[in-house]
Amino acid sequence: MSTEDDPGEDLRVVSQRIPAETEANDTVVVGAALVAGLGGVVFGVGWLAGWSLGVIGTGAGVGLLALGVALRRYVVERFPDVEAVEPRPEADRFEQPRIADVPTVPRRRLLGRLISGAAGVMGLGFLTPVVSLGPSPGPALTRTSWADGVRLVTSNGQPVRPEDIAAGGVSTVWPADNVGDEIAAALLLRPAVDPAAPTNLDWVVDGNLLAYSKVCTHAGCPVALFRESDEALFCPCHQSTFDVTAGARPTFGPAARSLPQLPLGVDDEGWLVARGDFPEPVGPPVG
Repeated sequence: MSTEDDPGEDLRVVSQRIPAETEANDTVVVGAALVAGLGGVVFGVGWLAGWSLGVIGTGAGVGLLALGVALRRYVVERFPDVEAVEPRPEADRFEQPRIADVPTVPRRRLLGRLISGAAGVMGLGFLTPVVSLGPSPGPALTRTSWADGVRLVTSNGQPVRPEDIAAGGVSTVWPADNVGDEIAAALLLRPAVDPAAPTNLDWVVDGNLLAYSKVCTHAGCPVALFRESDEALFCPCHQSTFDVTAGARPTFGPAARSLPQLPLGVDDEGWLVARGDFPEPVGPPVG
């Protein structure tokens, strides 16, 4: 603190600590700054090269620790700590040295630039994970390959007619142009009991033939089991159970959302087709 710009304001120094310049302290600052920069390089190069997380994490941790040491030794150990008070009028009898007369330790530009450079290298290193983000997935997380007019086919590519599914029957079906696309997998089934609301009955064929997404809304596991005894789809991963006659709403387990229903129809040749994509994203929530 200086009063050179306002000579009329004198301050009385109460206490001061002026660290002495030492080569040892400067050496610690330089060494810590270099280690910090090296830590940033290890993190950045390791991330890009696919090194183990242990090496990458160690580089980041050691670099941050070294940068903290360099800053502390540069600031706390080098600059004066002066406490001064404004004198009371009755204290005029005391000699009042001006704070500007207190010797100070000059800042060393080299050390400051070295620490700034180390921090910059670490910053660049920590930016390298940005390259792993890749392009935006766009609608890929919310849409599937089902579309209006796309035929339902079995795993071997065979189209399906309504009469192929008997009462109590179930079959995994795919879009004809994308067999094996797990996110688009659907279960085509004909329960013995006709479905009711909240099932969308406009998307049901023959009164009781309907299809739901095969991807569980809890953790994305395949809902692979159908219990004909209670008209329920069952996920073996966490035991989520869905009532197929009531819009595939969850009745047991951790799933909190119904399985999306696939709009069904029949084309001019009698094959089952989709009348559009699932009305909502399949699987667990995203984003």
